[in-house]
Amino acid sequence: MIRRSRSAANASQPKSPMLSIVWFTIGFALVAALYTGLMFKFWAVGFVLLLTGASYAALGGYFVASLRSADTISIRSTSTTFNIVVAIIALLGLWAMFYDRTTFRGIDYVNLGIAAARAEFTRVGERGGVLSIAGNIFSAAVYLPLINMIFDWEKWGRERYVVAALVVLGMLGLTYITGGRTALLIAVALIAAAMLGRGAMGLPRLPSFLTRFRLIGGGILIAGLFGGIFALRANAFGAASAGDYLSQLCIHLAQPAIEIMAQCYSIPYSSGLESVDEISNFGTAVLLYAFHVAWVGNVIIADVNPGVSTAFSGFQDMFLSRFGYQLSATDYDGYFIPAAASAVYDFGYLGMIIGFALLGFMMGLFRRSMLAGNLYVGRISFCYIAASLLICVLISPANLPVLLLSMMAIATVAGFTTFARVLGIELIFLKARREKAR
Repeated sequence: MIRRSRSAANASQPKSPMLSIVWFTIGFALVAALYTGLMFKFWAVGFVLLLTGASYAALGGYFVASLRSADTISIRSTSTTFNIVVAIIALLGLWAMFYDRTTFRGIDYVNLGIAAARAEFTRVGERGGVLSIAGNIFSAAVYLPLINMIFDWEKWGRERYVVAALVVLGMLGLTYITGGRTALLIAVALIAAAMLGRGAMGLPRLPSFLTRFRLIGGGILIAGLFGGIFALRANAFGAASAGDYLSQLCIHLAQPAIEIMAQCYSIPYSSGLESVDEISNFGTAVLLYAFHVAWVGNVIIADVNPGVSTAFSGFQDMFLSRFGYQLSATDYDGYFIPAAASAVYDFGYLGMIIGFALLGFMMGLFRRSMLAGNLYVGRISFCYIAASLLICVLISPANLPVLLLSMMAIATVAGFTTFARVLGIELIFLKARREKAR
C-alpha cells in the first residue's frame, strides 16, 4: 500500500479501486437477479455466480500486478488550455458528423427527431467518407477532458467552468447525434472510474463540485434521460401508449428466455393519470433494459456457440466490415450480454477467467503508472480499464463503438502531444508536484 504524507492537502488513506469494482459487480448481479426473480419468477443464479467469479478473477490479476508498490505519488495536473483545445476538437468532430449525416446522407434530425433519425441512419448504413470517419473519431475525444476534469478540478482556476461547459455541450451533442444511450453510459462509467482513481491516489473520491446529494441527483437525471430516450422512441415508432411500448420492449428483451414473454402484457402500470403512467412505465423500461442481462447471461452460458464471436462483434463490425467481412448473426444479437457470459459463450470458462484476470492485471499496472504521474499510460488507461470492468456487468466493452472510437481519438492526441514533448514543447501538464511516502 502506498503511504502518503499526511501533510498533503485533503490527503487520506488510498482506497483500493479493485475492491470497489468487485463489490459493485456482485451488488449489481444480486440486484438484477432479485429484480427479475420478483418480477418474472426467473431466478438467475448462474448469472450471479458467473459475475462473482469473473470479478474475483479480475481481483486476482490486480493483486499480482500490485505486489510491487510505488515509493512516491506524483501529483500532476493537466492544464485547462489543453483540455479546452481537446474539447473544441471534439465539438468540431460533432459538426463533421452532423454535416455528413444531414448533407450527404439526407437525414433530417430536426423533423425526424433523434430516435427516428437514428433508425434512418441505421438503414442508410454507417460507412462514410473521410469527413464521417474523422467526425466519428474526434467527437469521442470529449471523454479525455471529462476524465481530467474529475481529477484536476481543485487545481484549476476559473477556466475550469469553460472546460465543464464544453464537456457538457460535447456529451449532449454526442448523445443527440448518435441517438442512443451508450454515449451516456460510457460517460458515467468513466466518471466513476476517475473517482476510483482519485481514491487510489489518496484524494477524496468526489471532486469538490460533487457532493453525495449532487451525485444522487445526477444519477436520477441520467436515469431520466434514459427514460426520455425511450419516450422519444415510443413516439417515433407509433406506440399507442407508454404501457404498450413497455410491453413490446419486454417481449423483445424476453426472447432469449421465452418463459418471460407471457408475463410482458401484465407489467405495464395503469392509474388513469397519463403523466404518472408514463413515468412509471418508462422508468420500468430503463430497469428492464439494464436488468435483462440477468436472464440473457443465465441463458447464454448454457447454450452452444456455433462458432461465432459475441465478445468482439462490435470491434469486428467497426473494422473488418469495411474490408467486406460479413459477421455471422447469433440468437443474441440486439441484447446486452454481460461480458463474462459472452466470454464463456465464445471461449469457455477458462477463457473467461484468463480474460478477466488479464483485465485486473492491466488495471494494477496502469494504477502504478498513474501514481507515477503518467497521463496516457497511467491515468487515462487506468480509467478505461476500470470503466470497462464496470461496463462488463452489462456488455462486452469491445461491443461499444463509441468507446473504441474514443480510445482511437485519445491515442491520436497522445501521439501529437508526445511528439511535441520530444521537441521540448509541453502542451499537457501544469507544474508537477511530487509527494514522498513516509
